Amino acid sequence: MTENYGLKILNGSQSEKKASIGNDASKNSGALTFTVDDAVNKAGYGKFQIRLLILAGIGWTADACEIFILSVIGDFLACDWPMHRWQIALLTSIVFVGIMVGSPVFGILADIYGRKKSIAGSLALLFVFGAVSAAAPSYQWMVVFRACMGFAVGGLASGLTLCTEYCPTHMRGKAGLYLCYFWSFGTCGVTLVAWLVMDYLDSWRILLVVVSLPSLIVVLVIKWYPESARYYLVSNQRDRAVKILQQMATMNGTELPPGQLVQMSEEQKRGRVQDLLSKEYRLSSVLFWYIWLATAFSYYGIALVSPIIIQHGSLLGIDDANDTNETLFQDMKFLVPCSRLTDRNYIDLLWTSAAEFPGLLAFTILVERCNRKVLLSSSCVIGSVLVVLLLVKAGTTVTLVLLFAARGILLAVFQLIFIVTSETYPTTIRSVAMGFGSAFCRVGGLIVPYVAQVLVVDSPIAAMCLIAGVLFLAGIASAFLPFETRGAKMKEIQSSS
Repeated sequence: MTENYGLKILNGSQSEKKASIGNDASKNSGALTFTVDDAVNKAGYGKFQIRLLILAGIGWTADACEIFILSVIGDFLACDWPMHRWQIALLTSIVFVGIMVGSPVFGILADIYGRKKSIAGSLALLFVFGAVSAAAPSYQWMVVFRACMGFAVGGLASGLTLCTEYCPTHMRGKAGLYLCYFWSFGTCGVTLVAWLVMDYLDSWRILLVVVSLPSLIVVLVIKWYPESARYYLVSNQRDRAVKILQQMATMNGTELPPGQLVQMSEEQKRGRVQDLLSKEYRLSSVLFWYIWLATAFSYYGIALVSPIIIQHGSLLGIDDANDTNETLFQDMKFLVPCSRLTDRNYIDLLWTSAAEFPGLLAFTILVERCNRKVLLSSSCVIGSVLVVLLLVKAGTTVTLVLLFAARGILLAVFQLIFIVTSETYPTTIRSVAMGFGSAFCRVGGLIVPYVAQVLVVDSPIAAMCLIAGVLFLAGIASAFLPFETRGAKMKEIQSSS
């Protein structure tokens, strides 16, 4: 192999020397060695990876529950507290502010102290502040608690990082999308929970407590999470790396490759933000940051506008409603009227959320068959077209079908960004790269409520064209990503190190 990683082979010698991974290393030292990639690829995708997928998946379910509840919680609160439309938008935005801060913080912690500790801290805080939100005595306290909850959500991206680090090369794309099925399960589950709780108990406080429970489940089973063998390797903990790789092989019914696991010549510097802008990764980072922002802006925009489309049958129906009944959607300086979602509304929310499953299924098939950049770029362009088509006044059924398709493809694109980002960067900065990508993602989430919950009321055409335009440009940016990651081995350190 052509890249040099500065590895030290444990053959009894105390001297340090440069060696290539794999065959080059054994030629230099005479010892037979293997890499983490070699071990993971030989172990395949078995019981070890499936258990990790379920554990990380519950965390993603918790994430989906806390995020998707934002699309309806404002209407519930308006029945108890006097609220303006800008306050409902702020309640959504403040969560994304918290995530925007938490994502790079937890990303740095994951690279320095390990993925498992970062995930545990994130989920513990998520449960605490998610549940405490139910006791908020006022709108102001609700804003504070939800901001803290958002900060905690910022650490959940490490779950996908950990999953991809243990996936064989030919399964990384599929495994990343498998994780996203748990997200879709969470969006459907929280709709059902909201329907049941609000219909029978009529208490948004009980609803918030129930929504926080998935994160508590993961905290209780956190001991079953494995630490990343790649993290152990770059943090100069080779023995621990070998031990966890042996556990993986045993659980999957295989053996480790012959020889010894390679070791870094010294403990590597990890979690350095400046490395994201090194010569090797500068272009990737800048493009990824925009793609993350645009994808989140579009996905959350469609998720937030879904209840409005469902209530009116089409976005252009909002203009008709405003012409005939000005009290339905008040101007931002007026109070939002108390309104309840009907059974029909919940059913429509449920099946439009379920629309994400066909999109994920299609991408699960395509992700290991198509060039990653081509798939990402073309999907963004197709998604932008679907967003524009939501403006067509073609009847409720057609509009909901278009919404169905848009939700499905946008979630798949969102997950594909996670996968490609984790594959592009080396272990030493993989989590911080995911963290900063997620932070820019939340910038999109921070802005979009004022488009999807405010601007869409006054000018649905302008709002939807803005969402579509941002997504279309992400398709262009995706085509210029410098690395194609399908079938590539994951790096441990930067090539220039």
